[in-house]
Amino acid sequence: MRQAETSIDRSRGGMRGRPRAAFPATGAGKSAAGLLVVLLVALAPLATHAERDRLYSKPDPSAGGGITGRIVNPKDPVLEVLAIPPDEPRLVYRAHVGGSGRREFSIHGLPMRKYDLVVIYDDKFYEGLNLHREENTLTAEDRSKIEATVQKAEPYFTKKIIHRLEGTTGRGNLCRCICTFMRDRPSTNGRQYRRAFKVVILKDVGPGWQVVRTRDIYPTWIEPSKVRARHTYTKQLGGIRVTTSVKDVGELNLNAR
Repeated sequence: MRQAETSIDRSRGGMRGRPRAAFPATGAGKSAAGLLVVLLVALAPLATHAERDRLYSKPDPSAGGGITGRIVNPKDPVLEVLAIPPDEPRLVYRAHVGGSGRREFSIHGLPMRKYDLVVIYDDKFYEGLNLHREENTLTAEDRSKIEATVQKAEPYFTKKIIHRLEGTTGRGNLCRCICTFMRDRPSTNGRQYRRAFKVVILKDVGPGWQVVRTRDIYPTWIEPSKVRARHTYTKQLGGIRVTTSVKDVGELNLNAR
């Protein structure tokens, strides 16, 4: 998906001035162009859901573990709840979300281990990710170099925000960060912008830090006014131990201090 987006961006990014119309400047041409935009916007949610269906890990039908709970605050409808084991961020499990106000969630078929949760809304997200097992020893210089590396990654996205990062300073060591990658301009999907929440893992290779792996956790097309999602870290979403039964985390107030 990212390769396709990058190639599209390159093919258009060098153009200046007014682009040529895709249809002749006639009444019929304008109608066809307008219909195309409407179709792109209408089909966007279907394409995005299909993309995320492929993105998430399949539950293990032989595993009896799971997580269930209910969000009492915020009272907005939840879009997605994800469970990620901190020792293996490549695995991202998707919860079923429903109930009153779309604030109840449940995940079944989780193997035995600890999990961190990410709760996603239309204009914000909450996470309890354990980014680093050991003490965070990153220096100001490390952070500056990591910021520069992330900003250069995936040029299709015009802006990147590092919400949190933790790691170990020194050559050969790793750090992990939770980020928002945004393309704050229309692209291939009508007037909507592209946004993706990602876990990014970097390694200190000596002269600087290098991206060794990224994991998309929630890519979407979004209205321009909502492309900058508010981020909140809360410990209550982290370190949930799952055994052979479903763990009920109860009612969660994600805005509790």
